[in-house]
Amino acid sequence: MVRALEGIGAAVESERPGELFFALEGLRGIHGGDVDGVLVAARRALGERCLIGVASTRLAAYAAAWKEPGGKLSSGRAAVLGRRGQRRFVSSLKVSILRHRLEGHEADVDALVVALERLGVETLGSLAGISSAQMADRFGPLGLAGLRLARGEEGPLRPRRPLEDLAEQIDLPEGTAGRQLDRALSLLVDRLLAMPQRRGRTLLGLRLGALLAGGGSWSVDQGLGRPSASARVLRTVLAPRLESLPKPATALRLRALALGPPAVDQLELAVGGEEPRRRKLGAAVREVRTAQGAEALLRVLPIDLASRVPERWAALTPFPEV
Repeated sequence: MVRALEGIGAAVESERPGELFFALEGLRGIHGGDVDGVLVAARRALGERCLIGVASTRLAAYAAAWKEPGGKLSSGRAAVLGRRGQRRFVSSLKVSILRHRLEGHEADVDALVVALERLGVETLGSLAGISSAQMADRFGPLGLAGLRLARGEEGPLRPRRPLEDLAEQIDLPEGTAGRQLDRALSLLVDRLLAMPQRRGRTLLGLRLGALLAGGGSWSVDQGLGRPSASARVLRTVLAPRLESLPKPATALRLRALALGPPAVDQLELAVGGEEPRRRKLGAAVREVRTAQGAEALLRVLPIDLASRVPERWAALTPFPEV
């Protein structure tokens, strides 16, 4: 389920079995411009059996997914809480919900909930009215953590960093060498950079490999001096490596060994205001690929214009992001 949501562009936090959280910001522009579009994409990715709640905190979204403010289970649809409705909804929740949201030893959390109920603090609204000093004096750090949850004070999401296998391979006709091999490398680089799993991040290291004619394989690791997602830079550092191929190759393979920060964080200098236009174009290309797939935008790459076989004249390769 986490991978399915990451497939629609979401940065997902999932620290407990059976539940996950992701932010809507950044997804609206990709999926129709509003919350409904994001929910349709999420439902399509996850299936109809999941429960979805939308709110500004984890606790409210969790509770809304299981039970709408009116008291009906929200199976098969999404419960969306507005800011005012969320305040009333959270205030009415029983303090027993802290058993599912507080981080701590299960016995300690259970003891806290039982003590609050015995003191007559039965809802989160009642809990939120207690002062921080009183909670700290009576229940310590765990009580303060519960008070913060009742007041809607939560830290930012901690999405996982996907460990995707970013690799591409291209089969080569017999006798491929020289400039044709360079073209094949260009095609590999374009395809690797266009993979949706990269999510716009830069590359820190690459492994260029090949299957050799007659059997065997060859590979070489190439580090980058600084994070980059520029096809031109990657081709420049990898092309000299092809000269060390021990024999003709039947296939080339390129794998990302490590990912860096998003490409938008890189600073480049350009003359005549060209860089802002390139950034906008790159952002547009990434949005289209996220919504329509890696093959949504292609360009023609000349391969072997002198060949007698028309299929070898050119190939379609992903349009570069920058």
